[in-house]
Amino acid sequence: MDSNEDGAFLEPDIVALLHDPSLWEEPSAQLEDRVAAGIAEDRRVVVPMKRRNPWPARFAAAAVGAAAAAAVVLVVTRDQEHADASVAVTGTDLAPGVSGKADITSVDSGVRINFSVPGLPRREGDEFYEGWLKNCAGTQLVPIGTYHDLEDATGWAGVDVADFPLLTVTREVVAGPKDPAQGSSGEVVVSAAMKACPAT
Repeated sequence: MDSNEDGAFLEPDIVALLHDPSLWEEPSAQLEDRVAAGIAEDRRVVVPMKRRNPWPARFAAAAVGAAAAAAVVLVVTRDQEHADASVAVTGTDLAPGVSGKADITSVDSGVRINFSVPGLPRREGDEFYEGWLKNCAGTQLVPIGTYHDLEDATGWAGVDVADFPLLTVTREVVAGPKDPAQGSSGEVVVSAAMKACPAT
């Protein structure tokens, strides 16, 4: 039998359960209602007079408790994650009156950029929006993702935003793999600056 951090031994079935990846998946939104309904149903069941093995019930209770604990940990972790910075995003002449924000968060895999910019017309089919990070000189451009709209969108960058502080979103159309149109169209609809660039 395996032991936990306190040195107490765990039943093999519980060890197997704890090693099952599905246990650590985020439970559905209906988990609390199903658990409450199960408890209410158990209270209505008449228990036979013969002695029953208590382990299946204890095992089931442990599984439900572990799943609920995992849900709490996931929710708390997400709630405790805060953006490193939030910048105002404004529309250009191609999107007058559009405004919103972008939250910038550094994680191990790179930089996550969460857009909340309502008001842009939805693009579908061969048309889409594309996000970019650009250096202050305007000589280097990094794509961060493509979108139907920016009302609730996420971009990813594998570069330091301190070196690429200019954030833009352009209107794009699908192009072939070697087509020059794979680069930015230059049709910027919204933009933001994550830091001020030096005056030239």
